[in-house]
Amino acid sequence: MPLLQFVYTQDFASFTICIDAKFCVSKHRIFRFSTFDQMRFLWYFLLVPYWLMLIVVFLVFLVSSTIISTLLMIILQKRSQRSLVALYKTWSFLFFFFSLVRIRIYNEDILIKNTPCIIASNHSSNLDMFIGAYTVPLGTRPLAKKQLKKIPLLGYLFSTVCVLVDRSSKESRAKSSLAMIDVLRKGYSVFIYPEGTRNKGKLPLNSFYDGAFRFAIEAGVPVVAQCVINARSITGPDSYWVRPGTISIRYLGPYETKDLKLSDLEELKARVFKDMNETIVREDPVFRGKAEFISG
Repeated sequence: MPLLQFVYTQDFASFTICIDAKFCVSKHRIFRFSTFDQMRFLWYFLLVPYWLMLIVVFLVFLVSSTIISTLLMIILQKRSQRSLVALYKTWSFLFFFFSLVRIRIYNEDILIKNTPCIIASNHSSNLDMFIGAYTVPLGTRPLAKKQLKKIPLLGYLFSTVCVLVDRSSKESRAKSSLAMIDVLRKGYSVFIYPEGTRNKGKLPLNSFYDGAFRFAIEAGVPVVAQCVINARSITGPDSYWVRPGTISIRYLGPYETKDLKLSDLEELKARVFKDMNETIVREDPVFRGKAEFISG
């Protein structure tokens, strides 16, 4: 029975490993191996320079972005938001370029035509920080936990563009909610993971918290859903190893809230969840075609 197949195409869209083939196929040659251990060793050996390069790229990103963002905030002060987002978008583009990860975006006009809005995205990979920065418009403020500020350098970068939420007490959560609604009313979109944290389970989506939908209803802005497809195959929720491949971004909506009341929150949340779940099951290779994941 074949053990492993390694397929690599020029556009990086078919860079895959299958544990049911006995050979390694490239465009010009076929390499045959006698044992699975030999093939696994070759696979990791080939990826070592790739991972070392990505570590260097990430460290350069941290140091240079810290310096540049500090200068931008000193020079531009309150007007620095768009410039900071542009900086992080540029670095995300470079990271994906060097990591041989292609980003394909579908239905982006839904997002462009409906700003300001709540951008609700699934959260299934440690790459989501770069995916979010790459895809959001310049006038966007991501939502992040206040605890992230404790991460050296990276926490500082989060604090320069994010709306930081303190969930330590009811009073702190209330203040954070007011700050979020104020940001929306000033014309910024807000990027949120309604699952609250990375989805490390076997389901396409974890259950959604109310926050994103409550903010949208109270501010009278639409919800635009962002479905990130195949990210967990590139880098999992518990992994920092990156593999070449293709990530698809599909926008859904808009889900209007102008005539909605807080009593409509559960229905709004259920609609967005159902549409995102069905899209992920239909398009993500991890879940594609598995009827048990289809919401009723």
